[in-house]
Amino acid sequence: MTKITVGTNKNYDIIIQRGLSGLKEFIFSLIKGEKIAVICDDVVDKLYASEIISLLEEKNVVKIVFPHGEQNKNAENYIKIINTLAENKFTRHDTVISLGGGVVGDMGALVASTYMRGIRLIAIPTTILSMVDSSVGGKTAIDLPAGKNLLGTFYQPDGVFINLDFIKSLPEREIKSGYGEIIKYAYLEGEIEPKDLESEISEELVYKCLKIKQKIVEEDEKESSIRKLLNLGHTVGHAIESLANYKISHGECVLMGIEYAINVSKKYFLLSNEKVEKMQKILYSRGEFTKESFDSEKIIEKIKNDKKSSFDGVDFVLLKDVKKPKIVKLTFKELKELI
Repeated sequence: MTKITVGTNKNYDIIIQRGLSGLKEFIFSLIKGEKIAVICDDVVDKLYASEIISLLEEKNVVKIVFPHGEQNKNAENYIKIINTLAENKFTRHDTVISLGGGVVGDMGALVASTYMRGIRLIAIPTTILSMVDSSVGGKTAIDLPAGKNLLGTFYQPDGVFINLDFIKSLPEREIKSGYGEIIKYAYLEGEIEPKDLESEISEELVYKCLKIKQKIVEEDEKESSIRKLLNLGHTVGHAIESLANYKISHGECVLMGIEYAINVSKKYFLLSNEKVEKMQKILYSRGEFTKESFDSEKIIEKIKNDKKSSFDGVDFVLLKDVKKPKIVKLTFKELKELI
């Protein structure tokens, strides 16, 4: 078992281990009220919900299930969940547990951050992507028709419990998606090296990813400066994800976005072929990934609705080299020429 303590406006612990031993004690050390809402999707409900809820029988537990998939991370389901809390008379002293991957984590966290202006939140991520990235750092969101993650808040959890055994049930697509975020970390400052990307998911690898994120989030909790580096591959990746109607996994869209970032970096910084090849080797360290082509005009139109955009351009994460990312403000005209 490994523990990381994140120091933000609300300090919290991340537990990384195999199995659920200690989960009950962890949850009960964080809650005060009598009611707990376990929010999950219909896939996770069948796999893990009953086991988790059985640990909480001393409390009044309400299970809230919504359909799986990014397309269901929407305003309609958000309002349904909020209404369920209200109908069950949840108070500010009660707790939300988000049990699931990135979609459930984003939804559950937004619910917790906005219901009665904020109630307790415990994250139990069940996918690689959510374990190494989205469950930590306090970003919450749902998607709007205009784009991904446009309605959200910054709201840190009260605790995160990572059970690596959940990975055993993941389909291959979810594993590839998770490695998309891990590969992203390999381009940032930190201890992740190419050899780490060739190994299977371990407590050490998850720890290395989260230590990178911890350092960045503690320095810039609300993404005014250095935290934007975590958006490497996400600006174009989110655009592709939206244009593909979320039929391509988030992690693979991030990998496509990193490929765009490498190509733009080559032109912008006049990088040598040697540096580009080194970056591409990392990108393909887990083999080929899904690719789909979209018109650059359509990509840019989506980027204009990205939360990192302003009226005249967008903050874009480029790479001067591996472990040398740089945030560059590109006008939309420049971006069109570069991609």
